[in-house]
Amino acid sequence: MIVATRHRHPLPRPARLADARPLYVVPDAETRVELDGPALSVSRECCAEQSFPLQRISRVYSAERVAWTSEALLACADRGIAVVFVDDDGEVLARVLGRPGVRDELYHRLMDFLLLPQAMGRYHRWFAANRGRVAWWAGMKLGVPPEQRAPRPCREWINRKAAESAGGLGGERSAQWLRAIAYNWMHAHLQDLGFGTANELGQAGEPALARDLTELFAWYLEPARIGWLEGRRRAAQRKGEPLRPPRQAELVRLFESHAVRAAEHGRDITSSLHRWLIHEGG
Repeated sequence: MIVATRHRHPLPRPARLADARPLYVVPDAETRVELDGPALSVSRECCAEQSFPLQRISRVYSAERVAWTSEALLACADRGIAVVFVDDDGEVLARVLGRPGVRDELYHRLMDFLLLPQAMGRYHRWFAANRGRVAWWAGMKLGVPPEQRAPRPCREWINRKAAESAGGLGGERSAQWLRAIAYNWMHAHLQDLGFGTANELGQAGEPALARDLTELFAWYLEPARIGWLEGRRRAAQRKGEPLRPPRQAELVRLFESHAVRAAEHGRDITSSLHRWLIHEGG
C-alpha cells in the first residue's frame, strides 16, 4: 500500500542554547504534545496551552499517557533531542533518539579499549571500584555507620530509611522514579558525547554503559531523596495530617531543584571514565 502525503519542508536546526533545560511532561489530566513552528506546544484539559522552544530543550521526559504527534517527535529527533517515555513506576518504555553529538572522543576511546585483551574484566573492576566510592559518599552524607557504607549494606540502609519516611511502596516508587529521571539525564549526556543514533552502546550491548553509569549517578541523588522524604514525614506529623504517598511530579521537581549540582556529578562520572580509559589504553 502506498500512502501519499504532502512534502514536509524541514525546519531549520539552530544550535541548542548552552542553557537548554530538560522538559518534563508529567500529566495530571489528558495531555497532548504538538509541533508549533520551532516549539513544542503542550495542551492540557482546563489549562492554558504552553509553548516550549525546541532551541531551549535539551531532552524530554514524558509519561506514557501523554499523546504525541509524529511531527513533534520527529522535530525532536531532528534536533538531537531525546524523548524518553516512562510508565507510572518509572520504568523506561521507549526511547526516541535524536542525532548524536559531535564530542565523541570518549566513544572512540571506549571502542579502542574494548579491543584489548580482558577489556570487560578491567571495565567491571573500574565500575565496582567507583560504585564503592559513590556508595561511601552517599552513606557519609546520610549518616550511615562506616561499617555499612559498602554498596549492598548501604543500599539496604537507604531502603529502610525510605520505607520509614514514606512507607514501603512510597519509598520504592520514589527510588524508581528518581532513577528513571537519572537514566534520562545520563542517556542524554552520553548522546552528547557521541553515543546516539549511530550506535547502541550507550543503552545496550556490552557494556551497558547508560545502565552502569546511571547506577553510579543515582547514588549522588540519594541524600536529596531521603532528606525530602523525611521532611515530608515531619511536616505531616506537625500538621496532624496523614502521610500521602509521593507523586511522580514531585520527584521531577526534586531533581530539577538539584539539577545543577547533579549535572556536575554526572559529568564527573564520565570524566572519570574518560581519564581511566586514557590511562588503560596508553
